[in-house]
Amino acid sequence: MDLFAYIIITVASSFLYFVPSILAFMKNKPNRNRIILINFFLGWTIFGWAAALYLVWKNNHGKVSF
Repeated sequence: MDLFAYIIITVASSFLYFVPSILAFMKNKPNRNRIILINFFLGWTIFGWAAALYLVWKNNHGKVSF
C-alpha cells in the first residue's frame, strides 16, 4: 500500500474512534467532558467506546433516545 492509503485509513479510523465525542459536541450534552474522557482513555476497548456512545444517546432523565 502506498502512503495515501495509510493516510486515508488513519483518518477514517480516527473519525470512527471519536464518534461518541463528536456526537456529544453536536448534541451539546451537559456531560460531554465525561464522554470525551471515557472515549479518549477507554475507547480502545469495545466496552469503553460503547459506554461513551451510550452516554451520548442517554437523555438527561436516564432514558435512551436516538
